[in-house]
Amino acid sequence: MKISRRNRLGFTLVELLVVIAIIGVLVALLLPAVQQAREAARRMSCGNNLKQLALACHNYHDTFLELPTGSQQLIGWRISILPFIEQKNLTDKFNYTETFSGNADTGNAKLLEKLELDAFICPSTQPPQSYPWNKRHHQYHSYCGVNGAVDRNATNQAEWGACKQFYGYSCDNGTMGYNQELTFANITDGTSNTLMIGEQSGYDPGMEEWNSGLKQGYHGGWHGAGNSVVNASATQTGIGGGMAPIVYPPNSVCSSGDRWVCGMAYVNSCNYNSYHPGGVQFALADGSVRFVPETTDLVLLKRLAMRGDGRVASMP
Repeated sequence: MKISRRNRLGFTLVELLVVIAIIGVLVALLLPAVQQAREAARRMSCGNNLKQLALACHNYHDTFLELPTGSQQLIGWRISILPFIEQKNLTDKFNYTETFSGNADTGNAKLLEKLELDAFICPSTQPPQSYPWNKRHHQYHSYCGVNGAVDRNATNQAEWGACKQFYGYSCDNGTMGYNQELTFANITDGTSNTLMIGEQSGYDPGMEEWNSGLKQGYHGGWHGAGNSVVNASATQTGIGGGMAPIVYPPNSVCSSGDRWVCGMAYVNSCNYNSYHPGGVQFALADGSVRFVPETTDLVLLKRLAMRGDGRVASMP
């Protein structure tokens, strides 16, 4: 007598549920690793951007025997280095007697309308949610020139040099300043010990009420400080064009009582911050790029931001 057996043609429900559970566990284990790998790639790309901007400043120095001025009336350092990041065709069309404001109707403003150059954008940043005082949607930048350091307890509001507060702080003790013609010789603390460009590409939860926590620029990111610059000495005031001094540690949360110092969207005293976990990247004056942990001692960071205070500090 023959006993017939039927071949099994599929899974039972229990087996299927077990397989799905195993796949879910594997995905849960794998996803953070994938995200970390992607962030590592974005951070590397961001560091490369900073490197290219720093090298552009070096090439500018080689050509004009001085560093690009952080802000010189209508022109900021970002405009100055454009020919050195393969944008000479664009700069040849500029009229340097006109404003570069994103809220203007000048030829310069129209040339820069909705233009986005990847060299100025950290891949980890988030796009702006709005364009206040910037009807032409000029690019908001992820990188800011280091304008020195503020000591709010000092006579001149600086341990060395001077800073002045007006819609944030402006200083004369950094690698980039207002109407200052600086060279590498002026960086007496050493180019490998002095910050030049840093990130303002992150998010500040302390500023959610006023500007959704995103860093933005007044009239976009290409304009200079305009007529608010008083002179080339120690007490410049006004809304800066793409610069910020060190006031607080990286990735600090701006407090409600200090919004005019560390967080207004249209001034350049915004804290240095990023979406990179644990810190912010800076380009030094020698062209190297370093990751600065948010736990770095603030006094050390301020000494790194000042170009010639005589108290040489090494990178952490």
